[in-house]
Order: sequence, then structure tokens, then C-alpha cells
Amino acid sequence: MDHAHHHESTESLKTALDPTSHSIKDYVPLLVVFAFIAASSATHVFLMGNTLINWSMAIMGYFFLFFALFKFIDLPGFKEGYTHYDLIAKRVPTWGYVYPFVELALGVLYLLNFQNPVLYFLTILITVINVISVSIKLAKKEKFMCACLGTILKVPLTTVTLIEYGVMGLMAGGMLLI
Repeated sequence: MDHAHHHESTESLKTALDPTSHSIKDYVPLLVVFAFIAASSATHVFLMGNTLINWSMAIMGYFFLFFALFKFIDLPGFKEGYTHYDLIAKRVPTWGYVYPFVELALGVLYLLNFQNPVLYFLTILITVINVISVSIKLAKKEKFMCACLGTILKVPLTTVTLIEYGVMGLMAGGMLLI
């Protein structure tokens, strides 16, 4: 890669991760993703049966599937952004490349109706690490773009991120009890 191209890609990445370049409109992509998760989950439940476990498995599955999708669109950009706040990725940068595959695997397992405590414990572990990582970044009052939807869809790192992963962790915890 020549120096000019590298500088250009570094600058576009910095712009994509810069929280000062966002507006309230940047939450629209997140709402669209949630609408797709809801529509996909409703279709899934319509086909599989209207039960609490089917709703839980569908919501969890589509959440992880859609969130992984956006990370894969710009995997190097996601990895770069993720290393700025994730506790594991800060110490082991390769985790930023692995994490989208973990989310993809979680999504597929939930959608295959793999009802297993190991899956739920793994989900809880991952979501707790995400919640702690984001909480630390927010406590420092550092403004940063959330890498949860990759770099294509810019969403600021806020309590919304905490809620997203917190709800997934709570749902996995609830599924242990079902």
C-alpha cells in the first residue's frame, strides 16, 4: 500500500470514528437495525411458534447476526475502533478480528435453537465484558464512536450501547431460568 493511499484510508477511518462528526440522525441506522431485528424475530416466531423461548432465541440470534454483519463490512475499521475501548481488544488486538466471528457464531446458534447453558453463559460473559468496557470509557467522559455497528453506520458510544449489551446479557440470564 503506498503512503498516500494509507494516509487516505487512515483519515477516512478517523472521520468514521470521530464522535464530533455525528448528529441525532446517526441514531436512525440503529433504529433501522432494531426494526429489522424485530421484523426478522416476528417472522421467525410466526414460523416456529409464539413462545417466550422462541422470541428470546430469535431476538438474540438476529441481534448478534445483524451486529456481526456490519462489523464484517469493514473488519479492519471495526478492529481499530474496538481496540479503543474493549478490555480484551486493548490487550490482545487480534480479538478485534475474532469478535465478529464470535457474534456470528452466537447468532447462528441461537437461530438454530441451540438451547444450552454453555451458550447462555458465554453470552453473559461477552456482554458483561462489553458493558464493563463501555462503562469505563463513558466514565472517563471520552467521546468516541461505538464500533458495535462497525464504521459504516456511525453511532456514538453512549448509554445506548450499555443498554443493548445489558439487555442481551439479561436475556441470556433469563434463558438459563426458562
